[in-house]
Amino acid sequence: MARNIADQTLVYTASQGTPAFAVGKNTLGATGLTAADYIEVACGFKPKYVVWEDMTDSIKVEWYEGMADNTCVKTVLNGTRSLETTNGGITPVTGGFRVTQNATLGVVVASKVHYWKAQA
Repeated sequence: MARNIADQTLVYTASQGTPAFAVGKNTLGATGLTAADYIEVACGFKPKYVVWEDMTDSIKVEWYEGMADNTCVKTVLNGTRSLETTNGGITPVTGGFRVTQNATLGVVVASKVHYWKAQA
């Protein structure tokens, strides 16, 4: 199950059958998101690695165990990578993870297609 605090409808692809690995696809509606919004994905475990990709704009963010909550490594179309510590990111939670909507981070955007992968 995937949801955000604005209660937008999201498409979720079920787990691939192992409790330590899950993938999915979310398509956000056209309703505007606010800076306080986030996507919460329930994958059935607290992940140690998460990748979230905006396939429309070719932006990828990754979170690794040991990183601070709400941070990520961001990769953009030209391959530039940056450590995001002030613009939001990914936070693991019991049973899943959250991805922050932040205009500067720019990875959770209305009317975009997103793919994700989580591993325990």
